[in-house]
Amino acid sequence: MENQYYRLFAISIVSAVILISCGTKQTEGSYKDSADYNKEVAATKAKLDKTKVPKEVTGRFATDYPMTTYDYWFGYPAQDEWYGYDHDYSNDSPANYIVEFGKDSTAYKAVYSKTGQKIATYRSVPALPDAVSWALANGDYKTWTIGKEKEEIFKDKDSDSLKVYMVTVEKDGHKHILYFQSDRRLMKDKTIS
Repeated sequence: MENQYYRLFAISIVSAVILISCGTKQTEGSYKDSADYNKEVAATKAKLDKTKVPKEVTGRFATDYPMTTYDYWFGYPAQDEWYGYDHDYSNDSPANYIVEFGKDSTAYKAVYSKTGQKIATYRSVPALPDAVSWALANGDYKTWTIGKEKEEIFKDKDSDSLKVYMVTVEKDGHKHILYFQSDRRLMKDKTIS
């Protein structure tokens, strides 16, 4: 009789584990890494066939990032500033090209001109530098919720000393994208909704 109870207990535990694992939905925060998340998100956008991207652009990308885990191409409109990322892709007569890719378990985006000149690189970061975090905690958006998407933006090359940090903030249905210099100076405040 005692053996039966142990068997029923073991079956209950195994059943609970199976139900929990089957019913768990993966959300952005639970992904193994940000590259997995961006890979899934990119799959929902209208990708551009890589053969339609000028060879100057794909060749430069292959030189800049030879070891990537995936790459998704999109047309991209002209930018006002090198760091200003609008999330609005335009595959019809693009002025630039953006590629979303993974490297070393990190999600990246790189923007190239039609001639293959790199305009900017966006790299997902898990946390913002202390100076930028301080600016958020003490500035106009201190009561706003900080979004999960945080990016470090470089001009030209990834090792460039000039960096901009992009973060989204949200409150009461309003959403902004904020761009900070590494010295915590706010460069741009873009209203999204």
